Amino acid sequence: MNKTTKIILRVGAALLAAILLFTLGIFVFHALQSRKEFQLLKEEGYYNPVSVGDYCLNVAKFGNENGRHTVVGLAGLGMGDYAVAARQMTSCIEDENLVVFVDRAGYGFSDDTQNEMTLSYIVEDYRKALKAAGVEAPYVLMPHSIGGAYANYWVSNYPEEIEGVFFVDGSQLSADAFSEEEIGSVGLGDRFLSVLAKIGFSRLVIRDYFYHYPDNYSQKEQMLGDALTYLTLDSLAPVSESLLIAKNAQDAFNGIIANEVPKLYVCASWGIDSVEDIIETHRWINRQIEINRLNVALRPVTVEGNEELFERQIALFREGREKTIYPYAEKMGNCEVVLLAGDHMIYEQKPLECGALLKGFLERLEG
Repeated sequence: MNKTTKIILRVGAALLAAILLFTLGIFVFHALQSRKEFQLLKEEGYYNPVSVGDYCLNVAKFGNENGRHTVVGLAGLGMGDYAVAARQMTSCIEDENLVVFVDRAGYGFSDDTQNEMTLSYIVEDYRKALKAAGVEAPYVLMPHSIGGAYANYWVSNYPEEIEGVFFVDGSQLSADAFSEEEIGSVGLGDRFLSVLAKIGFSRLVIRDYFYHYPDNYSQKEQMLGDALTYLTLDSLAPVSESLLIAKNAQDAFNGIIANEVPKLYVCASWGIDSVEDIIETHRWINRQIEINRLNVALRPVTVEGNEELFERQIALFREGREKTIYPYAEKMGNCEVVLLAGDHMIYEQKPLECGALLKGFLERLEG
């Protein structure tokens, strides 16, 4: 073995040792932090796994066990922190109602699964988890984003279980929803990333996938939300769900059975209807760019000179509502659309306004 080869081998061995040592350090730190976070989440009431057969799903319950209504939160895609982030929205109703967040497989404290996350599979899991947790129907579903597809399947197939549906900027379903997304299955690359997340590397990349909460959230809320997100990033079920998003969304839309169950659709990301809405939304985006240190810069929004651009933007959102949102609401039956212009994560941006709409919706259910 010549001198050059020896040097290469030594350098390679040193690099390998450094990588292994770094990985071990990440793993130990992740394990210690996860233990602390678990204890805090448990103390705050976020840990309540129940069996649905071969594995457990988490059903976190807050508010009044004997309340007037049972509100069930259904998270958006990959949003393992929905139970934390949506509590600012639900805080105004928890004194008089039971608020439940039931996680899908692989989300937060819910166990992972190798099964395909199809529309019917997810909803049947929801139903089994609530029953196992002793949470009885009827429910007021509170879905965000793609959670709206699962809510639609639920209310179409089991309307007797649903008292109402409060869509928090649910995905805009149509016959070709998410048609740009390719249907696939979980691969080796996904499994490798899951292993890295389990080791703890998710702590290094979390901000590449999930932004900091807005200013109205506390450091404690941020920590709790991040802890649930780490648990979600190391799972494969959400990957399966994302690969089936087009099929699930389209199946949900095509399978809608119109009924008289009351529904309210809060339209946020397509809810812009005035120049004031545009300015407010840009300010919100600018602030998120600032606190998340994103490598994106938007110019300050001014009215003078931008009137034509604003009118075009407003026209596009109105067209989207006319062609997609309102026909979707009509197809569901007994669905009111309320515009609350803002970010898709409207329950984080405007939790008080969302809470007021939710509270009013529950009051109307009582006649």
